[in-house]
Amino acid sequence: MRREGYGCGARGVASFLRCASMSAWRLVASSLLFVAAVAVPVRLAAAATPPATALEFAARAAERSFAGDTYGAIEDYLAALALNPSYSTALLGLAGAYYELAEYDQAAAYARRAAPLMRGDPGLRNLEGFIALGLGDLKAAREAFSSVVSGRPNDLDARFGLALLDLAAGKKGDARQKFEESLRLSPENARALLSLALIAAEQGRFDEARVLVEKALRFHGEEPRVQYTAARLAAQAGERERAVFHARNALTASPSYADARRLLAGLMYEAASYEEAVALMREAVARNRKDAAAWFTLGLAERGAGRPAEAAYALKQAVAQKPDDELARIALESLVMDSSSVEDLAREPYAEWHFARGLEFEERSLYDQALFEYRRGLRVYPYSKRGRVLYAELLGRRGLPGKKLAELRFLEEIGTADLAVKDAIEIYDSLLESSVSRSWGVDQYALPKRPYRVALFTLPERDESVHTAGQAVLLRYLADLLSSSSRLLLLSLAPAVSSPAEAYRRAREAEADYYLVFRVRESERDLELSAELRVGRTGSLADSFRAYRSGNDRVKNTASRLSALIEGALAPKGAVLRRNQDRALADLGANDGIKVGERLLVVKRGSLAVKPEGLGPAYSPSAVVGEFLVSRVDEELCEGTLKSAGFFDTINVGDELIVAPPQAPDAGKATKPQVGTQAPRTSAPPPEPEYPGLFNAIKKLR
Repeated sequence: MRREGYGCGARGVASFLRCASMSAWRLVASSLLFVAAVAVPVRLAAAATPPATALEFAARAAERSFAGDTYGAIEDYLAALALNPSYSTALLGLAGAYYELAEYDQAAAYARRAAPLMRGDPGLRNLEGFIALGLGDLKAAREAFSSVVSGRPNDLDARFGLALLDLAAGKKGDARQKFEESLRLSPENARALLSLALIAAEQGRFDEARVLVEKALRFHGEEPRVQYTAARLAAQAGERERAVFHARNALTASPSYADARRLLAGLMYEAASYEEAVALMREAVARNRKDAAAWFTLGLAERGAGRPAEAAYALKQAVAQKPDDELARIALESLVMDSSSVEDLAREPYAEWHFARGLEFEERSLYDQALFEYRRGLRVYPYSKRGRVLYAELLGRRGLPGKKLAELRFLEEIGTADLAVKDAIEIYDSLLESSVSRSWGVDQYALPKRPYRVALFTLPERDESVHTAGQAVLLRYLADLLSSSSRLLLLSLAPAVSSPAEAYRRAREAEADYYLVFRVRESERDLELSAELRVGRTGSLADSFRAYRSGNDRVKNTASRLSALIEGALAPKGAVLRRNQDRALADLGANDGIKVGERLLVVKRGSLAVKPEGLGPAYSPSAVVGEFLVSRVDEELCEGTLKSAGFFDTINVGDELIVAPPQAPDAGKATKPQVGTQAPRTSAPPPEPEYPGLFNAIKKLR
């Protein structure tokens, strides 16, 4: 990719002198290009004559930088430094090049070396500010940019940095004002135009974003990054053909532009043009075998083209190049699960990875994390004896003996139980002798539950994702997590819909109780998952959920948080399984949050529905035929006493149960808190941090 000063360094000296928004190291690079063009044309024009002086190496580094060859630029800057260790131009160039590679600590090291040689240089101070931003040191970044603005109020780089700091703090209005001021200072400033377009698009004002992008294209249409941003915003607005047009333009202008190539391949993948997507990504990995994102996209495209073996190879390469890429591993595991039988031993290595992680978490007393890993591993390969035993043992230590026994009996059923497992089965059989399930002769883990019928949908992607089709991969992962819940039954409907109206129609036709509209926002280090839960028969909003995480294990942590929020929002419901006079058995237990002393309402079978708006059960008061007072609890069952609602006992086996609402205060009893006391406070959870996607997108425009 030609390194853009947004038209400042690639269109000749006159254009360069008109540029008012070039960062320090690019300014140095453009100066060197000018020197190379004027002072040493003969030496640099001769391909057979390599650079010999520090100036010549730095000049070639500048050429490579503008051509998008950051690695080659670093090589030449290092060669220049070898000849002259105090060459400030090379030091500044290296700081800028390492910044481009997001190697912020290395960039900071070279900036520090350049500082004594360039005291008071505003370009260096701006670069130090951007490096501090990359390192997350917002205070140091603000100090750097403010020091420049104090002496040069119209410095566009410093203004851009301060606007980024506003975005990092969630102050979009202040950031927008700064970009508009920069635009008044420099009406053709592509960086300000594109930043304002990204803000407008993030707020759903796509027409305004299009006008701003078209203006940037008029002034700087030859710049690859302008074309790429235009493509990205068009894709975000759902204008696929326009997005493809601009992505191709960006790639034509800079064939090494990895982001543009990946965006184009993603657009081809979404259009089911799998062979073209494969061709684009094969060229990408040929250019850079370490490009994990290209391997990931290639894997999805190969799978779409019906070549699972090639897809598995590409996804394995993605995982190998970037072991912490959770989506690549999830996509690989999904491919393996979809293309092999549950008994296939080829699944075992993928499951073993999770079992090993679970053991690590268990050793650190992170039991919830360990349970998650064991469950995921068993979903990948259910027949793993080692994984099943680890999971069962941890369940026992977590106070779930019935579930532990069920897991061990599974091993007995498939013929892999050894003497230790059989001994454990015998021990737990004895321990559970007095349980509710044994008293009634019922296998609590073999009971059919009465879950809510839920459909999962995704709308066309509106946000840039680091991973191609990341929304689809994450929806599959969320579905895997939710499928283990007894409160939900996920309907087998194709998830992709073109509009909210189509989602409502399909959910209603499938007689879903609820449907989820799922959305993903992903950056290099952050993930936000959100979902709207809507009522299947009315389309009304029932509730909305959001989970955001940053750093390691963000996919697992975000998805598990969202699934827990969704499951927890659905009130448990059960039924009367058996009765003996006024004693009865119900299929609700401790895992549903039921406790001894809980009061349940008995609703006539077939009379229970969901509210047309909001969350919760809906039923006619006349359908309530009695109460169930819980006296003993198992993990999935409870025993209690029945009390009829009328003179006649009309409670039947099969009638439905819900948790009773809180009882109203007794008549005549004071409802106000007594003097000197306070009503109990409900502590709201702290707000989730704002997703930094807009900040990251605009930061790339530097």
